[in-house]
Amino acid sequence: MDTQNFFTSHICILFIIFTNLANHALSVNQKFQDCAPHACGKGPNISYPFWIRNEQESICGYPSFDITCNEQNPVLKISNDEYIIKDIFYSNHSLLVANAAAYRDACPTPLHNVSLDRTLFSLGMYLSNFFIVYNCTSLPQYPTYELDCASSDTLHSFAFSHEEASSETCQSLVDVPVDMRFGVNSTSLSQMNYTEILKTGFLLDWTAPNCSNCEQSGGRCGFDNSEFVCFCQDRAHHKTCDDGNSVGKFLIII
Repeated sequence: MDTQNFFTSHICILFIIFTNLANHALSVNQKFQDCAPHACGKGPNISYPFWIRNEQESICGYPSFDITCNEQNPVLKISNDEYIIKDIFYSNHSLLVANAAAYRDACPTPLHNVSLDRTLFSLGMYLSNFFIVYNCTSLPQYPTYELDCASSDTLHSFAFSHEEASSETCQSLVDVPVDMRFGVNSTSLSQMNYTEILKTGFLLDWTAPNCSNCEQSGGRCGFDNSEFVCFCQDRAHHKTCDDGNSVGKFLIII
């Protein structure tokens, strides 16, 4: 083989390889930029494990943790119900949510209990139960929040916070969790109206791979090809930016 042609062909091969490497590095660096924390209105900053649909790529968050930015509010959909994210506590993997119907409907009427995918979310601590009953044939003797918009001349719907209350004369009962931190207690609940209680919201704990080590090393967490990834300024790593294990290394043999 002609020596000049040999070196020319090798130079071309090396050029292609290094061009691919450069493009790969640039694309990963772009992912680091794309997965920067995002804001949605006046809500909390959104970052891993959450990602904003139509604004970020799904690789920036954990599967099923996508949210939408709706009317300047971050909204999380759980079992086809929408919940406004009031706050996110990244350090202990929890978030405070409230039924979105309480913010947009004149008469919010949750029709079923909160249904959670236990592999993703679980109810947090410090919760109290707030009950809503529909189509009751009689009114109770204890204080309630009557829902005139969901009642008729013969059937009554109302809400209450009495655990000993009976719903035997009603067609359905919905249990709404209410967060009891930040000064909220049975006395303050009794002074709120029905919609204010729903807006109090409740705490959810989430389950997703921990991001703290990646973040402490200067990276941003993501999830690509069903695997946790730490996006760094130079490239993607498996765990942290200084672990020396990059994603998608090339082997060059000359």
